[in-house]
Amino acid sequence: MKTRTLYQAMLLIMAILIGTLDLAAQIDRDKMEPFIGIWGRDPDQDRGNCAGRKGDAGELLENCSLPADKLPLNARGKAWLEFFDELASPTLNDCLPISFPTLWGDNAVWEMSAQANSITQYFGGTANNVLRTIWMDGRGHPPAGDAFQHGHAIGHFDGDDLIVESTNFTFDPDGTDDHLHMASSARKKVTERYHKVDDDVMRITITLEDPIFLKKPFTYAHIHKRRPPQQVNTWFECDAESSRGQVEAAYPGVKYKD
Repeated sequence: MKTRTLYQAMLLIMAILIGTLDLAAQIDRDKMEPFIGIWGRDPDQDRGNCAGRKGDAGELLENCSLPADKLPLNARGKAWLEFFDELASPTLNDCLPISFPTLWGDNAVWEMSAQANSITQYFGGTANNVLRTIWMDGRGHPPAGDAFQHGHAIGHFDGDDLIVESTNFTFDPDGTDDHLHMASSARKKVTERYHKVDDDVMRITITLEDPIFLKKPFTYAHIHKRRPPQQVNTWFECDAESSRGQVEAAYPGVKYKD
């Protein structure tokens, strides 16, 4: 009898816990609604700078997606920029899409939608059609050994702001910025705060952490504006062998001698 009573009590506790988890898994639709739609970075905002750095041919680098002159690189980060050459870039040579946080500085149109327990972001255009899932059901990140180019994203609301935290990134030679060709490590963490300025304007504040290459966390922001209804996805096809061949043919010299 005692065993049966204990079993019934355990079933009741499990039912309560499952019900609680189910409630926690549901997105607050009223808070989510203002963020749903099609967006794009404000073209009038300064995208960033490349800190006066030069490429392999001595040309000034342009169109970096963050204020690189303020990027708190440590000694290893500075050494990386001296070591790197364009032939090591997977985005230039091997058809890999750009990653976070670089995607936020891209001019591509992107779309945000929501399901019962997750948010979907879809980036078109030069972002190479990146699909991202942000889990809103209270789960944590997977073990450190599970790694993804675009990381693993979980989110929650802080007041009316949406907070998204991404970890579990792979090492990426262009993972901090694809024009600066600054790498990011598997210890990269990207935190984004989405704040609605008004119905059609959103500020995305980005905090980048990477103790392998940065002295301290680095925070900056981009403004995104609502775009009219349109097709976001674009046709993208890339042949890695052809892509690498074109870069090698145009490469200005030999940085590393045989």
